[in-house]
Amino acid sequence: MRPRRCERFRSIVAHCRREHRSPELEQSFAPLIYTEHPRRTGAWVPVKKVPLRMTAIASTLLLTLMAWEGRALCAAQTIAPKDESVSHLAEAQADLEHGQYAEAEKILRDRLANQGSEVEARYLLAYALFRENRPADSLKEYTEAARQRAPRATELKTVALDYVLLNDYDDAEHWARYSLSLDGNDAEAWYEFGRIEYTLNQFPAAGDAFQRALQLDPVSVKAENNLGLTFEAINRTDEAQAAYRTAIAMQASSQHPSEQPLLNLSRVLIERNHLDEALPLLQQAAQIAPRDWKILAQLGRLYSEKGELSAAREALEQAVAIEPETASLHFQLGQVYRKSGAPEKANQEFATTKNLLGTTSSPK
Repeated sequence: MRPRRCERFRSIVAHCRREHRSPELEQSFAPLIYTEHPRRTGAWVPVKKVPLRMTAIASTLLLTLMAWEGRALCAAQTIAPKDESVSHLAEAQADLEHGQYAEAEKILRDRLANQGSEVEARYLLAYALFRENRPADSLKEYTEAARQRAPRATELKTVALDYVLLNDYDDAEHWARYSLSLDGNDAEAWYEFGRIEYTLNQFPAAGDAFQRALQLDPVSVKAENNLGLTFEAINRTDEAQAAYRTAIAMQASSQHPSEQPLLNLSRVLIERNHLDEALPLLQQAAQIAPRDWKILAQLGRLYSEKGELSAAREALEQAVAIEPETASLHFQLGQVYRKSGAPEKANQEFATTKNLLGTTSSPK
C-alpha cells in the first residue's frame, strides 16, 4: 500500500494531477518523496532526510518539473534547437570544454538577447555560470530554462552542485537524489552524492555512494580516496588505509596523479608512528602540489617527530606563508621554534595563534 503523502507535496501533486490528468505523476516523483521499504517488497516509506523547508528557487524548480512531467505524460515530445543556433551552441560548448567560461557566457547571452526562448542556450548559460562560481545566477537560469524543457539528469546534477557552492547541503542532497533517480548509471553523480552525504556526516550513505561510483568506474581515484576518508570517519582505519593504497596504485601510471591519497595515507601512517614509510609519500605529494599547506604541515609534523627541526621549521614556515590565517599552523611552528631554542619567535607564533582564535586556549 502506498504511504500517506508528505504534507509538503500534497497540494503540488494534487494540482498537477488535476491539470494533466496523470495518475502516474506521483509515482514518477516517488524517489523524491518515498524510498522502498528495506524489508517489505513493494512497500514504500517516506524518505528520511527530506528538508523541512526548501529555498524559494528550489520550490519553484520542483513545481516546474512536476508540471513538465505531467505535460510529458500527456504528449511526449522533444524540442530540438533551431538550425541557425547550432553554430552558436557549438562555439559556446567548445569554450566550456576549454575552460573559457566567460567567453561562453558572452556568446550565450548574445544568443539569448536575439532568441530569448532558446532553451538549450539557457541551459548552457546556467552551466557556464556554475563553472564561473556564480551559483545563485546559475540557479536562476536553470529555473527559467526548466519552464521551457524539463531538465535532464546531468543538469540536475549541476543544480545540486550549485547548492553545494551555496553551502546549502539539504537542497544539494535533494537534487542529487533526484538526478540519480533519473540516471542511476552516472559514476560522477554518485561520487558527488557521496561528497554531499559525507559533508552531512551521513557516513554509511556516503560509503555506499562511493562504492556505487566505483562499480560504475572501477579506476576512479577520487572515489576510492573518498571511500578511505569515509572509513576513517567511522574508525575503520585499516580499511581506510587499504583504500588509500588502492587509490595510489590506481594512479601509478597517470600523467596527472592526485596528491590526496598520498597525503591521506601518510597522515594515517604518521598517526601510527610509521614515519619512514610516510616520508616518501609526503615528498611525492609535495612534488605534485608544492603549495598545498596541508602537505607542508604534515611534513613539519613528521620532521619534528623525527627530531629534524631544521627541516620541520622550513616546511612550517612555507605553510604559514601560504595559509597565514590558520591558527594551528602558527601553533605548530611555535612549538618547533621552542624546541629549536628560539623562544622569542616561539612566543610571537603563540601570540598570533591566540589572536586568530580569539581565545587563550591552545588550538586542536
